[in-house]
Amino acid sequence: MSDARLQVYTNEEVVEMVEEQAEQEGLSKSAYCEMVLKNHHDMEPEKRHSRYSADTDLISTINDAVGDLATSIDELQDNSTPDFEHLQSLRTMYVMALWELLKHEYSPEEREDAIKRAALRLADSQTGASALSEDDAEAADQVSSLASLLAPDS
Repeated sequence: MSDARLQVYTNEEVVEMVEEQAEQEGLSKSAYCEMVLKNHHDMEPEKRHSRYSADTDLISTINDAVGDLATSIDELQDNSTPDFEHLQSLRTMYVMALWELLKHEYSPEEREDAIKRAALRLADSQTGASALSEDDAEAADQVSSLASLLAPDS
C-alpha cells in the first residue's frame, strides 16, 4: 500500500494544538494526525479501544482524591480519638459509681443474676438473636467469673 496525500484546512489554534501534541508524542504532524485518525476509526488493533479507556489525567485525579480522602480520615481520627477516649472513660466511671451505689441494696445472688442477664442481653443484641430467655442456663454458663464485682465491700 503506497502513501496517499491528505490535506486538511483548519484554524491556527488547531494547528498549534496538533504541533504540541505531535511534539509530546515525538512524531511529525503527519504521523500524529495519521495515528489520531487510525485510533478514532479503530484501525490499529493494539489501540483499538484506547479512546474508551481511562485517561491518564483522570486516573491521576482519582488517585489524588483518594489520597486526600485518606489523609482527611486520618486527621479526623487523630482529632477525635482523644475526645472519644475521654467520653468512654467518663461513661465507665459513671457505671462503676452507679454499681457501687446500687450493690449495697441487693444481695450477691441478685447482683449476679442481674449481671448475667445483662451479659445475655448484650450478647443477644450483638448477634441479632431473638428475645432473651431468663432460664437460658447454657448462655449463663458462658458468662465469665464476676466474683470481684459481686463481692461485698471489704
